[in-house]
Amino acid sequence: MKVRSLLALTITVALVPVVVFLAAPLARLVDAERDAGVRSLQEAARATSVAVDGQWNEAAGLMRALSASSKLEAEQMEAFAGKAHQLMRDRDANLVLYDANGQQRVNTSVPEGSPLPDTRADRDRIARLLESAKVSVTDLLTGPVTRKPMVALEYPFSLAEDRQYVMGYAFEAALMDKALPAPDSDGDTYHIYDRQARLIQSNRQPADIGAAAPPAIAAAIHSRQGGLVAMPDGGYAVLATSPTSGWWVVITTSAERIDGNARRIALLSGLGLLMALLLAVATAWALSARIAKAIAQTSAAAGAIGSGPPRRPAPSGIDEADDLGESIYQAAHLLAEAAAERERLLVQAQHAREVADTQNRAKDEFLAMLGHELRNPMAPISVAAHMLAMPGLSAQQLRQASEVIARQSAHMTRLVNDLLDVSRVTRGLISLERKPLSIQPVIASAVEQTAGMAASQQHVLSVAPIHGELWVNGDAIRLVQVTANLLANAIKYSPPGSEIRVEAVRVGEELVLSVSDNGSGIEPGLLPRIFDLFSQGARRPDRADGGLGLGLALVHKIVELHGGSVAAYSEGPGQGSRFEIRLPLCPAPHLVLP
Repeated sequence: MKVRSLLALTITVALVPVVVFLAAPLARLVDAERDAGVRSLQEAARATSVAVDGQWNEAAGLMRALSASSKLEAEQMEAFAGKAHQLMRDRDANLVLYDANGQQRVNTSVPEGSPLPDTRADRDRIARLLESAKVSVTDLLTGPVTRKPMVALEYPFSLAEDRQYVMGYAFEAALMDKALPAPDSDGDTYHIYDRQARLIQSNRQPADIGAAAPPAIAAAIHSRQGGLVAMPDGGYAVLATSPTSGWWVVITTSAERIDGNARRIALLSGLGLLMALLLAVATAWALSARIAKAIAQTSAAAGAIGSGPPRRPAPSGIDEADDLGESIYQAAHLLAEAAAERERLLVQAQHAREVADTQNRAKDEFLAMLGHELRNPMAPISVAAHMLAMPGLSAQQLRQASEVIARQSAHMTRLVNDLLDVSRVTRGLISLERKPLSIQPVIASAVEQTAGMAASQQHVLSVAPIHGELWVNGDAIRLVQVTANLLANAIKYSPPGSEIRVEAVRVGEELVLSVSDNGSGIEPGLLPRIFDLFSQGARRPDRADGGLGLGLALVHKIVELHGGSVAAYSEGPGQGSRFEIRLPLCPAPHLVLP
């Protein structure tokens, strides 16, 4: 069969199924593009709801800090009011403190020292807030002083001697525009509605704050229906709820924004396919006379081809094309194998050199660090030794010299013990005395070991309440060592006065023990190798006690020996860090009564 006849027959046969099956793929393409537009708006709505919650989370953190004020604990209301006025002076918000009877005790919206109004009529509302003991965000309300639309966060808390208060943080609803993006050229409009479907703010100004939502949106809010809602004008609205406040973020957009791209893609795809088919038929008919000659010429140059190997061609019924395809396949396959082998060897050599360079640098850095850490204690020990040799030392000078030698010797002992521990673990010489044990005593012992170090840096060590008994099959001494190492690491890399939190929870059949801080954080480049030997973060000038970068490597090895895993998380420098240990849980041991 001639090439021209074969090409004409092939194109004719291929044209029929292409046209028949075109409708289904195009329909799926239209639906996929429309779904992509909807998902994009849903993600934008959820991101905006997160921004809305961010303002309330900041306010909750402020009130949590104020509720722990020593002045409030001592019932020094005037001093506490002065502190609140000073704190709120640069904020576009007001802070109000109610006692359990509903009476305002502090209100920063009135001048400091002015008499406060009698608000005991709010006693029932305050009582409900205290009974719920939950932080809540109000719907849109009218400010009693400014008479402007306001929103507020109410924070109930209790102090000693059964004293209960509710602290409110209120600001004008117009300030919620900070959580909304600026208007864009796409015509999307962002709205925030409260739980009663009243407008709190919009990024299209002027916003009619307090206006009721359109009926379609109001119906979706009242039925708590998120997602896509069709509007009577032919447009769409996408709804997402805020977990903290219960408000709704609504993005309204045009039908063109959702359906326009899909329609254009369908039209362009159809036209493109039609043009491609017509062009293929015309090109095949015009070039078919030249194919036989081109096959002969190309077959002669098959040995010079240096590209990658194509698939072995199936028999086509054209002798010239079959011979050409086989020649090209064999030549290209051989060349590609040789090129792949060369590339593989080159990658292996480069990788080996990088590993060797990295290991060599790690060795040099470790030796330099070890010399530095061992030399530091030697200077004060030498000075103290010379002092002891001096005649006429007083008892106080003698005691000070002895304390210096003891302290620096203990520091050197810790460094050597860390080296020996890592050596024993990496060589498999450590043995664990595993038995069922509760995690609470382990955490208590680790906190006790590091309490002095934390106190010297004015840190606060807090242990989250542990619900129920959590038992693991482990070595108590080693698990205390692991937890203490994580706490010591957090203490070293946190600025003075930080809070370091320990939490143990059950997740499925695993114990998750986490140590988090708000310290210097971990650089992204260091995070993947934070548990490697000799890896540690940059030292701060105020971090006096050094280290060899062995603590986290030791933690990793010991946790692995317990059949668990350890991971580190950080948003980056200055964002704090969290270390998380996962260990398999075991049943609590049964006590045998005599």
